[in-house]
Amino acid sequence: MTRVAITTDRFESAGRPFRRYGLEPVSLPCIRIEPAGADLLAEARKAAALCDLLLITSARTVDLLWPDGPMPSSPVAAVGEWTAAAVEARGGRVALAGQAGVTELIDQLGSNLETAAVVFPHAGRPSADNSTSLRTALETLRGRAAKLNEFEIYRTTSLSPGTDDVAAVAFASPSAVAGWHLSRSFDALVIGVIGLTTRVAVAAHRSPDVVAPQPSHDALARAMASFLEVSA
Repeated sequence: MTRVAITTDRFESAGRPFRRYGLEPVSLPCIRIEPAGADLLAEARKAAALCDLLLITSARTVDLLWPDGPMPSSPVAAVGEWTAAAVEARGGRVALAGQAGVTELIDQLGSNLETAAVVFPHAGRPSADNSTSLRTALETLRGRAAKLNEFEIYRTTSLSPGTDDVAAVAFASPSAVAGWHLSRSFDALVIGVIGLTTRVAVAAHRSPDVVAPQPSHDALARAMASFLEVSA
């Protein structure tokens, strides 16, 4: 059974689909999450309950703001099926689920933003995850939304992974890629990625072998299992 490094800190949820597709997930976290203070999180929750549109880019945002649910009734624009599923699991209402990044989701919203009060909780700017994609998204929202409340609700720190032997690695963020390279290389490994920004981060070292067709660990696990079977 092929051993695949799971580089997020959310091993149980991220590793589950790899087991389902016949791979052996190995916990090698390359990131640490530092949540914002309780007051700011409370302010973000209050704003989310009063907005016309809540923009959510990750399941982590849902976990930090509504760890036990329920979410407010405000319509949600979510990036990816994993994020949309997390919203629905906490009682939220998904109005639009994009299958690419946040910039593409904003484009899908189009003229709806012109009259909307939007709340956008996201990772803090110092994080390696805050690449050109997030900066572009914020600039676009500021120009298009009738009103925008943005909240930096967490920051991501890159960590050096453990030394466990693996044949493949799954990355879901540029921060995890940076963490991996603190102590390890891509030599002789099958590399799988979720999302454009992660793909770009990996491509700075070499081309990824597998790119998830949708932004979820389930899609990546399925694609990596297919690739590894063909390559065996």
